[in-house]
Amino acid sequence: SSQLSEAEFEVLKAFVVGVMERLHISQRRIRVAVVEYHDGTHSYIALNDRKRPSELRRITSSVKYAGSKLASTSEVLKYTLFHLFGKADRPEASRIALLLTASEEPPPMSRSIVRYVQNLKKKKVIVIPVGLGPHASLKQIRLIEKQAPENKAYLLSGVNELEQRRDEILGYLCDLVPDIPVATVPSQIAQVTASPELLASPTSLHRRHMIMDVVFVLEGSDKIGESNFNKSKEFMKQVIQRMDVSQGSIHISIIQYSYTVTVEFSFNETQSKNYILEKIQQIRYRGGNRTNTGKALEYLSENTFSSNQGIRKQAPHLVYMVV
Repeated sequence: SSQLSEAEFEVLKAFVVGVMERLHISQRRIRVAVVEYHDGTHSYIALNDRKRPSELRRITSSVKYAGSKLASTSEVLKYTLFHLFGKADRPEASRIALLLTASEEPPPMSRSIVRYVQNLKKKKVIVIPVGLGPHASLKQIRLIEKQAPENKAYLLSGVNELEQRRDEILGYLCDLVPDIPVATVPSQIAQVTASPELLASPTSLHRRHMIMDVVFVLEGSDKIGESNFNKSKEFMKQVIQRMDVSQGSIHISIIQYSYTVTVEFSFNETQSKNYILEKIQQIRYRGGNRTNTGKALEYLSENTFSSNQGIRKQAPHLVYMVV
């Protein structure tokens, strides 16, 4: 609505795109929908849309500013209830609606808010209202929050606070997802800690013509910190320096994780030692207020060690957990 300026709306979109970048989006794992609401409701992405994550982010970035006088919270909750989660086909999946609101819906329209939130609760949909700026209705936000114990409200001074609160909000969303049993990773896993002693240690992976697929899994949480993360990168570089990395011998993949998993370098990319070392220099510390090692191992099992990710069936697999 017009309670947000067009410039503020751009900041809001950038926040949503940033959250999407930190989620492992796929039809099998995390599905997303994007709806803009004002005096009407416009769906840009549906939960069952089969598009690449990059295309989903592009669509979100292209959402147009409406600037209408009214933003109907009850209408978007109604749309969420009947259209987004009306025919949800994954009963085991957590269902979360992140409601970003900057205005107050006037009565009598607002009287339907409680009814729709209660019906969403019956469908096991958790509603997270985020109030943006002075015109957001504290009363309506608290009303949504108290309809279910999992509903948690965030009150921000404006859209410019979204970036600094992003990890807090995203961390809570991730906490709402139940733990999934981790499949066994059919690979040798070496857990190591970067230290001067390890950097000087010899490795058995320097032999010429060894065929092996090696994954480095780096923890990048707030607990580790940027300084220690850079030490982990240095350790990884030292190990790779001793390896015979090439298209016909050792292949490298690199993953960073905290509460989400990010592929920094995949087996499908150019397997050249100098190229990989340059890429390691470009890896940035991502941070995150949660550490989910189980999710990282699950990602290895379901994604990294699959043929479409460049894994070689005839090659032994080795995982370095650098923590």
